[in-house]
Amino acid sequence: MIAAGGKIVCNKKDGVIGAVIEDHGKYYVLTVYHVLKVGKCGLGSTVHLNGYSGRVVEVHWYHDLAVIEVDAPEEEIEISDIAEPEIGPAYSLNGTKRINCNVMTVGKTYHYLSFPMGDMPLPGDSGSPIIQGDKVVGILASIFFNNATGIAASLDEFAPVDEFLIK
Repeated sequence: MIAAGGKIVCNKKDGVIGAVIEDHGKYYVLTVYHVLKVGKCGLGSTVHLNGYSGRVVEVHWYHDLAVIEVDAPEEEIEISDIAEPEIGPAYSLNGTKRINCNVMTVGKTYHYLSFPMGDMPLPGDSGSPIIQGDKVVGILASIFFNNATGIAASLDEFAPVDEFLIK
């Protein structure tokens, strides 16, 4: 199953699927670009998602987000419900690892998060979806260990999807 919180692999470098979206009958995965860059993947590169292939088709540099077109059957895809965040409780998800956090501020580009001091995401958690209820409200982009905070990329421009994908 290809779903938010699942694994993405670029040249043996693991990353996290931040969200899965559909546009005009095609499926796309969103993740942070810096993880793909560490694996030496860029536009046109092939990545692997739970036994299926994908191709990096767009990079949104300002948001540190990559868009990956996925070649998988519909029954293997779990579309993410993307929503605007609200100030309050949320969590990040990497596989089965769930880390509670709070959305402290909401912005058009980034949202600021706070984490419990003893239970913070690690560098391998970049790209994890930030979830409130059952909706993806952002993608974990950066962590600040000195004050137990982080930044999540906003997904505002990805809903409605019709306005941005594959130009």
